[in-house]
Amino acid sequence: MIKEALYYQRGNSGEEAEKELLVLEKRELTEKEIEEFVKKWGGSYSSLFCYRLSESFFYPEGGGQPCDRGSIAGAKLLSVEENEGELWHYLEVDLSRGEKVLCKFDADFRRWQSENHSAEHIFSGLVTQHFPYKNSGFHMECFGENPHMTVDFDGEFSEKELEELEQGVNAVIRKNLPIREIYLEGEEDTSLERKDGSISFRQKKALEGDIRIIEIPEVDSCACCGTHLSFTGEIGVFSILSYEKHRKGCRLTMLAGELAFLALEKKLKLLSGFAQSLSRPWTEIPEAFQSLQERIFAKEEEKRGILEAGISLLEEKILKELEEKRKGIKMLFLGSPLKDSCFSYYGKNQYLFLYLSDLGMKDLQKICDRLRLSLPLSLICLGKKEEGFSVVAGSREEDMRAFGKLMGEKLSFRGGGQKEMIQGSTAVGFREMNAFIERIL
Repeated sequence: MIKEALYYQRGNSGEEAEKELLVLEKRELTEKEIEEFVKKWGGSYSSLFCYRLSESFFYPEGGGQPCDRGSIAGAKLLSVEENEGELWHYLEVDLSRGEKVLCKFDADFRRWQSENHSAEHIFSGLVTQHFPYKNSGFHMECFGENPHMTVDFDGEFSEKELEELEQGVNAVIRKNLPIREIYLEGEEDTSLERKDGSISFRQKKALEGDIRIIEIPEVDSCACCGTHLSFTGEIGVFSILSYEKHRKGCRLTMLAGELAFLALEKKLKLLSGFAQSLSRPWTEIPEAFQSLQERIFAKEEEKRGILEAGISLLEEKILKELEEKRKGIKMLFLGSPLKDSCFSYYGKNQYLFLYLSDLGMKDLQKICDRLRLSLPLSLICLGKKEEGFSVVAGSREEDMRAFGKLMGEKLSFRGGGQKEMIQGSTAVGFREMNAFIERIL
């Protein structure tokens, strides 16, 4: 934390987002240091330089907040790190010590980070007031196709509690409360005596030296090195995007400010489009979606019923033919080579192949297990994949693991299972599968 840093000055935008500074110190990184940098940040660099500038203009990485985005002398700023009170700036270009360079930070990105960081303090402050939970992790990504921030707590929330917390944060935003900076110097206590009373503050770990506190009256006080807004009203809007259990607590994904507004606007357009396709107002989407699910389920049940009837007829046909040919004729040949239709079958010798295009692995397993017990055959059920087939093979007598090994050699089958039934997949097409049936069986 650098108390006099320019990045702590509120309202940086427009002309304030650029400034000419001097290069005070320059260091070219060793190959090992470049490897460590690439391991941490990614990318590829033929050379990498590290500079110290005359003023603390760019926010460094810290406290769950990424460093500023921007440029120095027209070159992309790769990273900013604080080390013992000094800021080091990483660039891919060679600058001279003492050179005057134009520095620019991305004002939108700085504002997005400040909006989200201030909103996180409000949320965590409300959690501290109403729950015995601690904030155990914080991370922001205010860029890309999916901007968000995540906050971890060592406890869990109900759906109703999350709804109340979200409403509470937005209520604090509407009150437009001041967001204040307070500095404790040296080894002072974790409470501060002031004219308007005594305050204590949240902190995730023991702190030494000067401490910067971000205070929102009657909402939160927290030790923090990040950038913030001046008033809560500047945040605009706050939204919880998702909730999941994480370790011994939970992880919340959320968004605030302009990024949240844009995300909510996009979501509303999608919902409106979906409602329009259903010829219903967007407020009735839950009911319309439930009705749609019920219709899809009914269609699936109807399809399964037709398939079950078809398989029963096939089962009856095979058993009848086997009975007729039991005396003296060992060869079984049913159907024609497999083809890309919803249902086809092909039998030769003691094997019967069924192609069931619309079924997933669970349905294939169910059908295979049923028919392998009623037919004196080894059954291979095939389902459709983007490339090749899903495969479930079962038998009442044969060890299908040996058959799986044969398919692995001839069809690049990959899978496993027990003696009675195996499952997996192969990437071959109909021509290769039919050739396998003709040649091997």
